Amino acid sequence: MGKKEEIIPDREFALDLLRRLKIPLSVRRHSEKVADKALEIAEKITKTNVDKNLIEIGGLLHDVGRTKTHGFRHALIGGKILRERGFSIKLARICETHILGGLDKEDAKRVGLPEKDYLPKTLEEKIICLADKQMAGTREVTIKERFDRWFQKYGRSRILLKSKKRIEQIQQEIESLM
Repeated sequence: MGKKEEIIPDREFALDLLRRLKIPLSVRRHSEKVADKALEIAEKITKTNVDKNLIEIGGLLHDVGRTKTHGFRHALIGGKILRERGFSIKLARICETHILGGLDKEDAKRVGLPEKDYLPKTLEEKIICLADKQMAGTREVTIKERFDRWFQKYGRSRILLKSKKRIEQIQQEIESLM
């Protein structure tokens, strides 16, 4: 095995972990679609290198925290689950930064998370965050469709509006690398 910050399981191990943790089948299927979509995005990037293995496994494990909750805390719980198992801190960060378009300190505090930034910083974190927003369950959607659905359900809150803008910026950044 490599150093702790480098340990990334293979696809079969990741899928088996989701089963062993009793992640609901619908969430496992969503995670597989997010991983596939993230790889599809990564394959189009030609202007820089991306870690496709990290993207695939990060996509599969991004919702591992849903074993405990489906609320915002699933991001932190997922990071904790992966750290406790000795996996790469890169995978843990993917869990922690994929919610909405990432959350800044102010928004994290508003939704009851510890006051710190949960913003995707690496290209791999951004790709998975974007791919997750493009999958409603197992169905591919546009960013507009995804947020319109959330606006209808939760209202046009400041957090959702900021998140939509952040995701659109992430999408533009990624497209500029294609």
